[in-house]
Amino acid sequence: MTAGAAALAVPWNAWAADSKPVVAAPGVVTVGALFAASGPDSVMGDECLRGVQLAVADVNASGGIKGKPIVLAVGDPFETAQSTAMAGAFIAAKHPDLMLGTGSSNFSYPGSAAAELAQVPYIEVSAAADGITGRGFKYLLRSGLTTSMVAQVATAAIAARYAAKKVGLLFNTGATAGAIAGAALAQWQQNHTPVELMIGYPEDVADLHDPVGRLQRAGVEVLLHAAGPDDVLQMFQAAHDVGFKPAAIFGCSDGYGLRETAQAIGPAFDGTFVSAAPFYPARAQYIADAYMAQFGMAPRSAESLTSYVGAKLVFDVLNQSGGDSAKLLDALRKTSIPPGTLANGWGVMFDKTGQNTRAFANLQQWRGQTLTSLA
Repeated sequence: MTAGAAALAVPWNAWAADSKPVVAAPGVVTVGALFAASGPDSVMGDECLRGVQLAVADVNASGGIKGKPIVLAVGDPFETAQSTAMAGAFIAAKHPDLMLGTGSSNFSYPGSAAAELAQVPYIEVSAAADGITGRGFKYLLRSGLTTSMVAQVATAAIAARYAAKKVGLLFNTGATAGAIAGAALAQWQQNHTPVELMIGYPEDVADLHDPVGRLQRAGVEVLLHAAGPDDVLQMFQAAHDVGFKPAAIFGCSDGYGLRETAQAIGPAFDGTFVSAAPFYPARAQYIADAYMAQFGMAPRSAESLTSYVGAKLVFDVLNQSGGDSAKLLDALRKTSIPPGTLANGWGVMFDKTGQNTRAFANLQQWRGQTLTSLA
């Protein structure tokens, strides 16, 4: 599986070194994949890409798309999708039949905008910001979560478990975490839940001692933290240093669901709640086994499974549509799969905005460096 996947993938940013456009080879299905390989989103980008690679390997081992193997053309959006124009350069160079992305809402906005301009189907398998599917695009669908789904699970759990406690909100103002914070606030306002203190901070923050100290002085007992990729470690370090010990922490970000985060923080992370996509339920054990076989380690987060599920759905529907990418989006929009059917427990039903309404987040908790589902 490893050799096959490697043989059918274009190296990171290989297109950037080429001055000549690369025309997709006949007899293959070229899938553009934008997942960060550098910068702060690189771990999550790589985890998402691994899920896509596993899906490609599975499909190619079964004969590809109508006998055509899938070839991944991989680009690093940290380098190439800072603007719609540069994402468009990737599409012009690689001529993909369809695009998958991105592991980061910051990159999904320009990546999907470039695909819309090029009229190339773009399926977002992982980035969650609500606004991604709120722009009226014709060539965009999202198979994965929204930030409202993530926030709903966290706020509902706080209401059910800690109704009498003082609630605080700490959030990174980036595209994903900022959207989670906005959704949580809207849900609290609708439910008339008071928020003792809310604090936002920039994506490139280097120190959270001041905001964490303010939360402590305000008497916050339950904290919802919508974090960026690196903010979880900073928050726990600051909490340790100032002696902030809330009754519960609800984490809403990729960092909170990452195995390396639990290992880095250690016992202090035990008991932390996480609102996120399902992390490898029993039905997905075969994917976890394939991950171990290909990458020599256990899955690092649910993002690999989320991306596998989204990519495999796309490939299966494309195969059922005769391998014609021009028919893919219509076929996906007509697809109805009951909840509980896909490997992570999701179903499929796209609404008029292009959002899969049968994706869902669930409540999880870290126990002994193991992420356990509570739903």
